[in-house]
Amino acid sequence: MPGRNRPWLLLACLLAAAPLRSQDSAPPEPKFKSYAPASGLFACEIPSSWSPVEEEDALGPVAHILGPDNPAGTFRTGLSVRWFEPGLPGFLDAKKAIDFLRRPDRALDRHATPVRPLRVSGLLGRSFELFETRLLPLEQLPASPEVIHHYVAVIPSGAGYYVIRLSSTRDVYLDFRDEFSRFLKNFQPLGR
Repeated sequence: MPGRNRPWLLLACLLAAAPLRSQDSAPPEPKFKSYAPASGLFACEIPSSWSPVEEEDALGPVAHILGPDNPAGTFRTGLSVRWFEPGLPGFLDAKKAIDFLRRPDRALDRHATPVRPLRVSGLLGRSFELFETRLLPLEQLPASPEVIHHYVAVIPSGAGYYVIRLSSTRDVYLDFRDEFSRFLKNFQPLGR
């Protein structure tokens, strides 16, 4: 009755091959990667699928960390980290900067939530949320009004401070709240 042993032999071969197949697969890509801009102003972890870019403009250094597009493809979610220090054009102390960032604007239908304290790397900062309306997509017609949401943190460090902002459209902003919290938890200010 050699035919009766064939199913058992086939099952034994399949079970023996299963561990070999699992060893051949590549390890999963990590969800986060370390990032430090060339300016050396900070270090952090960012989602591994996001793309960092640093530039210097009239206000000083700024790092943009670009995430995914919103479902309509009209706005790209992103983090920005900007450093302000005395001597840079338009410098305001941190309290005045918070007031300036939170100011209402009827033309943009901009409004802000109350300011809340938060601690980032042992530094006492402030956070709030902003909502404003923009015509999107930019530089393309037809454009339509879309509410943009910003999570904002202002973190004083020495004589200067960081402004960290995560911007996305209102329809997806809750999807990125955890990324913003994680970013702040592992943000390491290095200053100038």
